[in-house]
Amino acid sequence: MLLINIEDRAISPTIMVDRVRLLIIDENPQVRRALETRLGSMPQLEVLGSVGSAEEAADLLRHAAPDVVLIEPKRLNGEGILLIQDLVSAPDPPLIIVLTSYHDEDEELIATELGISCYMLKEIDTEALLNAILSCTNSADPRPA
Repeated sequence: MLLINIEDRAISPTIMVDRVRLLIIDENPQVRRALETRLGSMPQLEVLGSVGSAEEAADLLRHAAPDVVLIEPKRLNGEGILLIQDLVSAPDPPLIIVLTSYHDEDEELIATELGISCYMLKEIDTEALLNAILSCTNSADPRPA
């Protein structure tokens, strides 16, 4: 939980705000490290982990409940779209953001039809990526407590 102090002359309450729990799935270890560094420094986010395969993602998801999954579906031994399908069909699914190296219309169409929240290129800057993550979570239906 992130603590935010609101200063007011009459009262000074502290509001508890949940951090967005994030899982990164990308086959490239340098990309995973860069995303972990960039996003892990944001107080609004909690990076639960980063993995490079569908199998590693399945293992991590047995123990963690991310609010958002950032995934590069290309490569991943051809299992990226299948992994998205598994993620969106799970009970209480996370929001899915495809963060990809290059635009692929077919991939975007399939992923969008599966119900992803956003499709964007990796060249996005950190602030815009953070805003996209927060925008997706703010527009989603609230999760039960």
